[in-house]
Amino acid sequence: MGPRVKPVKRPPERRQVTVLFCDLVNSTSLAEQLDPEELMETVESYYAVCDDIVSSHSGYMAQYLGDGILAYFGYPDASEEAAPNAVRAGLRLREAIRGLPSPTGEPLRSRIGIATGPVVATSIRNIETPHKAGLMMGQTPNLAARLQSQAAPDQILVSESTHRITRELFHHQSLGSRELKGFPQAVQIYAVVEETDVSCRSQARWRTSDLPLIGRLQEMELLWNAWQAATAGRGQVVLLQGEAGIGKSHLVGELKRSLLDQGHRQMSWYCGPNTRESTLHPIAEQINKAAGFEKGEADGCRLEKLARLMERYGATEASSLEVLADLIGLPGGHRSALDGLTPEKKRQIRLDTLLAMIQAWSQGQPSLIVVEDLHWIDPTTLELLDRLIATADQQPWMVLATARPEFHAPWPPGDNSAHINLRRLDRTASEQICSCLNADEALSPQLTRRIVERCDGIPLFVEETTKFMLEQIRANGSGGGDGADPIPETLQDSLAARLDRLGPARRLASIAAVIGRSFTYDLLEAVSSQPEGLLRQQMDDLLVSGLLQFSDQTAGEAYEFKHALIRDAAYETMLKRERQILHEQIAETLSGQFHELVDAEPQLLAHHFTRAGAFEQAIPHWISAGARSAEMASHEEAVQHFQTALDLLRREACRQETLPASLELTLLLGLAMSLAGSRSYSAPEVGRILEESRRLAERLDDSQSSFAILRGICNFSIVSCDLDHAEHSAGQCLQLWEQGRNPIHGIEAHFSIGYVHYVKGSMTLARQHLRESIDLYHLHEGWDLSFPSTHDPMTGSLTALAMVEQAAGDPDRVAATLEQARRHAARLGRNYETVYTLSHELLILVLQGRYLEAIALSETILKISDTYGYLTWRAIAKVYKGVALAHAGQAEPGGEALAIATEGMREQQRLGVMTLEGFRLAEIATLHSLAGSTSEAFATIQAAEEAVRRSGEAYFQPLVRVRKADVIARARGHDEPSVMETLDQALAIARAQGATSFETMINDKKQLYARERIGGSADRRRNPPHPPLRVSGQALVAPGKRTGRPTGSRHPPGRRSATGRPWGWWRDPGSGGCPSSAHQRSLPPGRRHSPCAGRR
Repeated sequence: MGPRVKPVKRPPERRQVTVLFCDLVNSTSLAEQLDPEELMETVESYYAVCDDIVSSHSGYMAQYLGDGILAYFGYPDASEEAAPNAVRAGLRLREAIRGLPSPTGEPLRSRIGIATGPVVATSIRNIETPHKAGLMMGQTPNLAARLQSQAAPDQILVSESTHRITRELFHHQSLGSRELKGFPQAVQIYAVVEETDVSCRSQARWRTSDLPLIGRLQEMELLWNAWQAATAGRGQVVLLQGEAGIGKSHLVGELKRSLLDQGHRQMSWYCGPNTRESTLHPIAEQINKAAGFEKGEADGCRLEKLARLMERYGATEASSLEVLADLIGLPGGHRSALDGLTPEKKRQIRLDTLLAMIQAWSQGQPSLIVVEDLHWIDPTTLELLDRLIATADQQPWMVLATARPEFHAPWPPGDNSAHINLRRLDRTASEQICSCLNADEALSPQLTRRIVERCDGIPLFVEETTKFMLEQIRANGSGGGDGADPIPETLQDSLAARLDRLGPARRLASIAAVIGRSFTYDLLEAVSSQPEGLLRQQMDDLLVSGLLQFSDQTAGEAYEFKHALIRDAAYETMLKRERQILHEQIAETLSGQFHELVDAEPQLLAHHFTRAGAFEQAIPHWISAGARSAEMASHEEAVQHFQTALDLLRREACRQETLPASLELTLLLGLAMSLAGSRSYSAPEVGRILEESRRLAERLDDSQSSFAILRGICNFSIVSCDLDHAEHSAGQCLQLWEQGRNPIHGIEAHFSIGYVHYVKGSMTLARQHLRESIDLYHLHEGWDLSFPSTHDPMTGSLTALAMVEQAAGDPDRVAATLEQARRHAARLGRNYETVYTLSHELLILVLQGRYLEAIALSETILKISDTYGYLTWRAIAKVYKGVALAHAGQAEPGGEALAIATEGMREQQRLGVMTLEGFRLAEIATLHSLAGSTSEAFATIQAAEEAVRRSGEAYFQPLVRVRKADVIARARGHDEPSVMETLDQALAIARAQGATSFETMINDKKQLYARERIGGSADRRRNPPHPPLRVSGQALVAPGKRTGRPTGSRHPPGRRSATGRPWGWWRDPGSGGCPSSAHQRSLPPGRRHSPCAGRR
């Protein structure tokens, strides 16, 4: 096992430790039966066994407590094997104590308790006397002691946290929850039964994980190609290399799984941190399994099994048997064969024997030889591997090895060797991991995004952090406390071990961690107060260790922690009072010496004042940070800044008398507007905060804030589909504009009322107010004004006006208005305005039936939304992408297209976004209908009608009715009377609205259905070829008279309907399958394409 732990002096620190308590059973009775001298000898033997086993498992003997012992694992140096080592030590202790000689003749028995958790480790006071070692302060030692007292004789009880870390490596029996003295709540307890046959934690994770292989298709293909080459007789050597948790073992496991049905042989060697000083331990482990050794078996029986195993593979020499028996700790019997041989000669015989046995084991068959975790390999096993690799090109073998970056392969690259560096996963792949763990329903999109960002694309980090958050939510209803995300217990030991290996530079890493994830050298130098030479040396150590890397995000000499979790681990090791002092020092240094940095990033200074407990000083900087983020449309960050300031203001420790009385109202408004920008106005908390703001503004008699509140309430009512309330609030905004003639109020008020009229289908009034808002914006140079709403009213007015012009049937004017909106968004330079504009353009492309362009635009919107966290626009873009894919013939309506669209719809509903819900449901109903899912289509179109009725969004009523007519016709045929009745209803609504383009489209569809009713076959009645909604004013052509080109690219093989007809629909002859030239001119240069693009 591991080396004996040497005690070291270390200042108090916070860390995760596994504590083991072991106690002799009936020691009082033993003392009564034995002479004191006999008792002393028995206890000393017991102590010696405990000391030897604990030390050999990398534990630290902290105290001898009469007939008990206290041991620490993961202290003074952390180890990612701390908890497993403690449980292994417990199993060995139980067996060894049973085997101790007892003067009474009765076997000695023990009780063992093991717990893992956070402690404050105090300094070791006297390193020469372990029983006077420093104390572990916290509940963890108490829990281990209580578990020990609960254990039955020869029973090992572990805490829930220990079980969580070791559950793949040991068989446990759940004993349920028990009330323990000193613990307010019942504690879950597990009994350790035995060790599993799993050799390492990475192997255990792969065996027990339900996650599919995500984001590694290219690497998997490389492995598969190497295997194919090996089976053809061209032996291959592949090294998979990457940082801890990157997914090396998962890839190996997936390759093994893919080969299950192929005739081949497999062998796996597992290296580990506890065995790197044990010669050929991975090989000895394989021999034990291959020979079939059983627990408690006599040495003689094992020796016979070993001899049979070696004979099976042609190793019959006596010297070979003796060297391998010696390797696995068996007495070899006759030693004459090795007499006079030097240790080096014995070593060569051992390696020659093993290599020959491996070659015989292969029997010329395709063979996969896996060697995991080469960074922990012992020198002799590495030499055997080198010799194996040297002969691999002559065999049908694939040698697949894994290693962390610090391992340097001694074999040169060649034609038969490959080196694959695993990179971190991208955001999409990380989100897929969260989804596979069923996090979508339990975790908010914001929390999922935070997990993804924090875990930096390391699959293990994403998986463990997501599981930990889900457990926290199930247990407590929330995923973290005091604004910080805790590190999962399953990762803490591994992260702390990396820090402990730093030596003296560890302290500097903690100081840097207090500054933040990234920092400048100048700031670190000012705070650390270290001599220049020493500071440079320790910075070099941190860079070489891989914990830090250079950063190009900040001007000057800057660094960043390679992983957010490493930074968090370094931060968490410091005592709270020490952190607070450092935060105060950093805040003072920033205020006095780094003015430009504070101006650019006020949240840095705010953060350090907050952590230092200087709340009154922090609040103004949080407000500045929130306002700055809101100006850049970074709404999620603005929410965090404003919420933090509000929380600090309401703390009892905050002296509010030193702050302005209106500050709370300022924060509430900033928070409401930013929440609306990040989660949409439909989020319930937006309405709650706006109402709270309204009451506070009335109390303070603040008319300026009253307008912002009314404007926010109007937006909230719009997205909540309470259009009457929205119209009332917008009317109040108009009154305030007329009373005070504040240009900001006029621009916002006319936009608000214009938007309400647009969605209610009042086209004339909508056009009037929207144009008034645009004119006022130009007159008062609105691009230089500061508006109370989350996004620019000019952007909103232009996109709403484009929708009004779309209904009026003037495609050139629509294109010109959208072009103006795009140019304006580009001038503002805000990503939010860009995605807002593009999302409305996407809707118009869908209305116009220009699906190829819609697909491309949806991809752009998704990319921007994923980058900046615009969850609402991401959800909406997914719906339209699915619809466009189906109509363009690039996906089956009932397959991929429907999956994408319904996923977007679910996200929209989870966010509470109700605007245009009816129209989008109608589009999804069409997908169901095209796929032949009649019952789903009718249910969805009924839900769409109800959503439009409930919302009052009359603009979309005719479009939803048309979709309903299509659904009925596909299900019941064109001659169904309700088809024409539904179209007549749609036509009446469109006429009342003055929606000329809708009227044209509905009349054309009526004519189409009339022709189909007269001459269509029964099959065509069952599967009518309905074109999509095209409301640009162009005429539709009956399917029997198709003369144009498909709207999509040529249809891929296999993607056709049951009738053989592609899912994409033909355009009318006038369009020729290509977008109008006017629209081409309206597109930015990068999005224009040739007239033939849709025909290829």
